[in-house]
Amino acid sequence: MKFEDFKDYIKETKYPTIVETIEAMCDEMAEDELYDHMEQVAEVAVMLSEHYNLNTDDAYLTGFLHDVGRLIDPDEYLDILKQYDVTISDEEMQVQDVLHGKIANIIVKEVFNIQSPDISNGILYHTTLRKDATDFEKVIFLADKMTWSYDDLVYDIEETVFQNLNVACYHALNWIIDHLKKKNGLILDRTEKAHHHFKNKMIL
Repeated sequence: MKFEDFKDYIKETKYPTIVETIEAMCDEMAEDELYDHMEQVAEVAVMLSEHYNLNTDDAYLTGFLHDVGRLIDPDEYLDILKQYDVTISDEEMQVQDVLHGKIANIIVKEVFNIQSPDISNGILYHTTLRKDATDFEKVIFLADKMTWSYDDLVYDIEETVFQNLNVACYHALNWIIDHLKKKNGLILDRTEKAHHHFKNKMIL
């Protein structure tokens, strides 16, 4: 969907909640798989947030909206980010799929007028994480990975996620980096630094 069409849809469609609006949009676009993923991430994020005494309402909304950028035509990503003066690194230019988080963050702030730093950062770093991540960001990152279809990744996370978020993040990042190496994929510097940070947490 074109970004302008997305904004028009939000203005013209009168549903009581953001979730219902996006659900209707996904239905019209035949994006059932994406909707299911967002809903699953939201539910897992709530479960983890309850366990770690975090804001469950914010966790649900962040989990649900983390991939809303995928509803926008990727060919428009660079123009949208330029329009909103969002910086793009050279690495991100090489792996433009990671930009969907920045697009989602623009939608959350500019279209839905949600200004929460927790929600914003949870969405921005749900793919790569970062070394100075808050517990809220860790929960969103892990909730996303726990819904992936890789059984070994999910098993590694589930074994530790209710015991120690740092350990669970290390296992998830370790899996992602190994997976990218096998595919000869680019590992973003932010992910490398996060992996090193959480590895040190394992040693301490």
